[in-house]
Amino acid sequence: MTRLGKGLDALIHSGPESTDKTTGITTLKTNSIIPNRYQPRKRFDVKKLQELAESLKENGIIQPIIVTKRNETQYELIAGERRLEASKLAGFDEVPVIIRSVSDKEQLQFAIIENVQREDLNPIEEAMAYQQLNDEFGLTHAQISNIVGKDRATISNFIRLLKLSVNIQNLLLEGKLSSGHARAILQVDASLQEEFAGVIIKNSLSVRKTELMAKKIKETGVVTAKREEPEDKPELMQVEEILSKSFHTQVKIYQKNHKGRVSFYFSNRSQLDALLKALNISNE
Repeated sequence: MTRLGKGLDALIHSGPESTDKTTGITTLKTNSIIPNRYQPRKRFDVKKLQELAESLKENGIIQPIIVTKRNETQYELIAGERRLEASKLAGFDEVPVIIRSVSDKEQLQFAIIENVQREDLNPIEEAMAYQQLNDEFGLTHAQISNIVGKDRATISNFIRLLKLSVNIQNLLLEGKLSSGHARAILQVDASLQEEFAGVIIKNSLSVRKTELMAKKIKETGVVTAKREEPEDKPELMQVEEILSKSFHTQVKIYQKNHKGRVSFYFSNRSQLDALLKALNISNE
């Protein structure tokens, strides 16, 4: 079992009362369970939640929800938020639970572990959760990496995403940009980042093309909204090579929708004169 699995397993089976797996499981009214204040996930996939609700109607809740007692009438969720929300959608008034006493730090840790294990978190949600562990509980990036089973550099890269503007973070939350796009955006000056993000979305740029564009922006300090020319087809590249050899200069062919242009390049006047002569064009 992975470290993540051990994290949840340790929570479920902690304490002498849970030595017998049938002990410690009870039922609670769904309306007596309040959300986890440390829940890192901010958005739900409604379609997937409905699919889970249908599954629960058919099979019931196999894995108990984990809660901690807050007062005589309220319990706070630790792990199992999707199951709880799907149970409500399925019309369940009660759910099976395991009640545990945990610290605030443990509550956040297990909420993160559950979501990371299931790959449920958006990059920004994951980044905010790691930052919270760092800010509120003083955990280093290395310590966080041990908790969630990811290397330290990955944790640091996630947290760097929080340097982006709120507008760009929202694009990540909405799934319009990926973490790969975001890392490329971070390479350019902050004043150009939102404009750059708009170009990426408008042109549906891949992460690779976004990285190449980021390099150009760093060199020029300008974001161009022009869509990159499509890659030349092999046959056009072959024609370019033939023309370049024939006219002793660089030749480039641009084609789109069966239309295009042929460009001849020269670096000085004598080279231009030689090109014109080869093309049988008089410059007089």
